[in-house]
Amino acid sequence: MKLLLLLSADHLHAQLMAGGKITLQREFTDSPEGQENFAAFVQEVKHPTYLLVDLIEEDFRQETIPHLSGSRRTALLQRKFEQFYRGTPFPQATLLQRQKTGRRDDDMLFSALTNPALIKPWLDIMLAQQTPLAGIYSVPQISAPLVEDHSSSHLLLISWEKFAGLRQTYFSNHRLQISRLTPIHANLTFQQAVVSELTRTYQYLKSLSLLPSGQTLDVRLLGHSHDLLELQLELPRSADMRYDFVDLADLAKRHHIDYSFTDSDASQVFLHQLAARPPQTHYANATHTHYFTLWQLRLALNLASGMLLSGMLLWGAANLWQSSHNAAEAASLKTLAQRTLHEAQQITLAFPNTYAPAADMKAGVSVMRKLNQYDSAPGGILPPLSAILDRHPQIELDDLAWRMDATEPIIPNTLADVPAQVIIIKGRMTDFANNYRAALNYLENFQRDLIAQGYQVAVLAKPLDVSPSGSIADQRDISTDALAFSLKISRRPQA
Repeated sequence: MKLLLLLSADHLHAQLMAGGKITLQREFTDSPEGQENFAAFVQEVKHPTYLLVDLIEEDFRQETIPHLSGSRRTALLQRKFEQFYRGTPFPQATLLQRQKTGRRDDDMLFSALTNPALIKPWLDIMLAQQTPLAGIYSVPQISAPLVEDHSSSHLLLISWEKFAGLRQTYFSNHRLQISRLTPIHANLTFQQAVVSELTRTYQYLKSLSLLPSGQTLDVRLLGHSHDLLELQLELPRSADMRYDFVDLADLAKRHHIDYSFTDSDASQVFLHQLAARPPQTHYANATHTHYFTLWQLRLALNLASGMLLSGMLLWGAANLWQSSHNAAEAASLKTLAQRTLHEAQQITLAFPNTYAPAADMKAGVSVMRKLNQYDSAPGGILPPLSAILDRHPQIELDDLAWRMDATEPIIPNTLADVPAQVIIIKGRMTDFANNYRAALNYLENFQRDLIAQGYQVAVLAKPLDVSPSGSIADQRDISTDALAFSLKISRRPQA
């Protein structure tokens, strides 16, 4: 059972689906009364929820970025989000392709829902009711499967959603590039909206250089058969555009959608598509999907419990069968054990006398412990240092020297008669540009981590001299060597 929600600017549609069939539908207006009714509805319905939005305020930007991985990629994407979409908590980045030449950079599509005020009231209600929200998706996101069977490299998909308007989504090589939504007023029909907006969209694509010069634009129109017949007569004939008219009833059969279409409203196509194939990327963050994560964990625990119970039942049945087989061998094993015990006692009595006084044994153990404390191998001091360096990826190690030194200062609770292990670190900090304050703070955090692990830390050289006797000048033209540093760390064994 899934709860599907379709949000437009002033309306929220909700429907429960089980096995690909609609079991319940509700409509809510964007008003205090409508939101109150929705809160009561989701309080009773505790099923995985998928929120589909169809809003004008969805922005798309294409950008080429270096191919990175791990924390560096995450940091780069976050900087792009701050640059493009600072005022919204609903951004996402989708990989279009990796370039095949040069540095093999990544072609990315950045998008965001730029008006959070339209979504936040409904989202707050779901969070308050602990609704297991799986994600926040948009109609352009889930449109790609509807054009997979088309051979065109430049395709415009046109659909109409009753409560949102006319949606036009452009694909290049079957990859989403841009999408536009135009509200349809009461005095404007679906056919009229298509005719008036199609030419504008064509010119818009040309102005953005998304459609190459001289390239024919293929247009796929989704609609009811009656509306499509009228459109075939009304759409202008031009060498610039080719039309592909797709009846919603035929589309439903191909995609196994159990719904009878009475007009050109394609909302159910996208809702069923979302239920069957939800995309991996969406606009929700971990806070929004917290209760869905708990729901998945609970489901996994229940499944694991069932499997464990089944395994225990099978194991118990096998034990019952095995016990009858083992009973016959128990008597012979007991006799064999008694014989083996008797032989062991005879062997023990034949051992020579190896008694040693307790004082001698104590003195030997003390000598061995003292020798272990004088062990000169750096194995005890390096693993914690390596772990701390892993937590500070912006520190790159250039040189490391190790020695034993008995002249190092003695701190309380350490052995004064055991030389200290000393390591000299020389390295540099990366990815700080000219932000020396951030670099110094990062180095101080690194020192605090070392001290927390029991090291004594002495700074031999800092990236920037901020002491009263130092000189701070404009260092924007200084090379990255200005971020080099060196530290001396030492540690004695605990008393």
